[in-house]
Amino acid sequence: MVEEEKTLNPIYIVPEDLLEEIFLRLPLKSILRFKAVSKEWRSIMESRSFAERRMKAEKKNPKILAVGDHRTESRFTLDAGEIEVVCLRGDAAKRPSLTCEGLVCIPVPGCVNILNPSTGEYISFPSGMDPVTRRFDYIFFAAPWWNIFPGYWAMGFGKDEVNGNYKVVRMFFDPTFYCEILDVSIGEWRIVKPPPYRVDPRRKSVCVNGSIYWLEMLDGDSILALDLHTEEFSDVPVPPESSDLDQLVNLQNRLAIATPDTVPVWRLVLWTLDAQEKTWSMTYTINLRIRDPEPSRVWFRPLAVCKEGIFFFCDNKKRLFKYYPKTNELSCISSDICVISDFAENLVSLRPSSPASTSEYLSGFHYEYDAQDDVQDDVQGSQLIEKFRWIKKRIPSILITTTVVSAVFFRYFSVSCGSRH
Repeated sequence: MVEEEKTLNPIYIVPEDLLEEIFLRLPLKSILRFKAVSKEWRSIMESRSFAERRMKAEKKNPKILAVGDHRTESRFTLDAGEIEVVCLRGDAAKRPSLTCEGLVCIPVPGCVNILNPSTGEYISFPSGMDPVTRRFDYIFFAAPWWNIFPGYWAMGFGKDEVNGNYKVVRMFFDPTFYCEILDVSIGEWRIVKPPPYRVDPRRKSVCVNGSIYWLEMLDGDSILALDLHTEEFSDVPVPPESSDLDQLVNLQNRLAIATPDTVPVWRLVLWTLDAQEKTWSMTYTINLRIRDPEPSRVWFRPLAVCKEGIFFFCDNKKRLFKYYPKTNELSCISSDICVISDFAENLVSLRPSSPASTSEYLSGFHYEYDAQDDVQDDVQGSQLIEKFRWIKKRIPSILITTTVVSAVFFRYFSVSCGSRH
């Protein structure tokens, strides 16, 4: 009997490299739960190498990130196995945001929020007072269909491919050129050399292979690139065809630009950049056989290409499309969905290595509305509808809810900085 008690549990003699291979094949929900089994398992699952390997595998199965509620799930359907839609819930998710490898950056007045929907982590950094200017009001308010960040900042969010750190960049150009960078792992803003020219704050930047790209303001003759490791700016030429509705995207780890054209027919042209040759190639030309009273005010953002070659993209009218290149068939699969970007599950931790005293890190929080407060206090409840409130729960029990219809919806949390001030 004594010898039997001393027998080692076979779970502890499995080689670490074999354990990692097993963990890589587990769904996200299982990984989050199995972290509690042992320190060894947790160490493997929270290592950077494991997160990077899983991210590489996740990118082969692209997903779409959207703002969701109970209506989103029944609004449209996709063919089984085609693509998954990941939904962030709450009003804060509707704000203009930036994404990089499954992390979401939501700038709000007074702070910048970074959240990882996959792990349930959230970190907030104070951003100080926004600059005040009226010089470009006519540009912003005459075109309400653009994405405008608080304070008219030109924002960027991406990953330094050399050290793996995520960084937030913000630039302003009035009255003087100004640029700051926030390293998420440290939590402090640094003033750096300003950009050589104005970029368009109305159009989102994009991070591709360690550099953030912005379109030039007004003229649009150049694309400004910032290497997140050297923090040096450089120029990238634009494609042969361009318009003031162009949108930059990261499509399959390549810089791409979506150019709508209305002459002679309404079409969408997608250009992709060869990073080595610095040349553009026309990847897709899609005739837009859709009805719209103002095609000159519609811009498009490519999202993902699934294994079958089906191309997904959205527009600023809350429409989601899929295009079959083999048959040249275009269909609108939703006419009322707020798409944020493409998405991939990311297990990287947002816990700062040396956090600034002003930053705020939270883990295991779920953002939801508690209907009981509405019964107790009508006034407070009406405020919560807009602001919500924080409810702390265990990650395994609340982080993921899966509904299988023809697509899988992951319901995650979102965050509103306003509710914490």
